[in-house]
Amino acid sequence: MAGSNPASADFTLCNKFKQPIYASYAYHNGNDWVSEGWYEVRPQQCTILVDGNLAARYYYIYAESADEQTYWGGEFDFCIHEPNAFTIVGDDQCNTGFFEVDTQNFSDWTHDLTP
Repeated sequence: MAGSNPASADFTLCNKFKQPIYASYAYHNGNDWVSEGWYEVRPQQCTILVDGNLAARYYYIYAESADEQTYWGGEFDFCIHEPNAFTIVGDDQCNTGFFEVDTQNFSDWTHDLTP
């Protein structure tokens, strides 16, 4: 689910799942691929992953439930570091599949993670 809200300009991730999730995201900064995490998103809550106007059209998301039984991922490989917070520059030898979100060049975007 997506939308544009003129009151703010962010990439917001919302949890429509029954338990907390831990999310990471990746993007291209103009020179390199960067992946960052972890962001806790409580059930039926949202959190801002990217604060301010979105500089990229495409963002990539990987998330997992608190009990590690449910995952949201895809075919785009980036690096993560478990269980600690991370910012990783580069995508060499990365093997965690993220899914792509096309923001359609909006300056803000909201994406729902559903079961």
